Amino acid sequence: MLPPLSVVDLKGRPLTLRPSPGKLLILNLWATWCAPCREELPSLQRLAAKLDPTRFELLLLSVDDDEHLVREFLIDRKVRLASLLDPGMSVADDILGIRVFPSTYFVSPDGRIVVLMEGAREWDSAEILAQIEAMHPVR
Repeated sequence: MLPPLSVVDLKGRPLTLRPSPGKLLILNLWATWCAPCREELPSLQRLAAKLDPTRFELLLLSVDDDEHLVREFLIDRKVRLASLLDPGMSVADDILGIRVFPSTYFVSPDGRIVVLMEGAREWDSAEILAQIEAMHPVR
């Protein structure tokens, strides 16, 4: 189970991250210093455009400490995904035990971690889109 996560938004305000009711949470942990992370961001943006927002929520969680750096990085690369920060990597290290960046968690609406995909992907490929759709079928 994924516990509520204490994170901050890109303005430095603390908040608690939980899965949204009825939605599969796709939580991508990344960093500006991680080359594979940077390479996969455009495909995550394209994936978000293909997903039904009533069934899926895609969030980026950067482990960078500087919200200004992350904000400017995303603006510069025209990435418009919802983004949060894990300064000090307390969530990544202490709660999730991240071994590889990027890592992407798929979390059911009830908080169960359904799948963990470590490493970069081409997120908008037909194969991965089908896998994601199968994790949270229409009822």
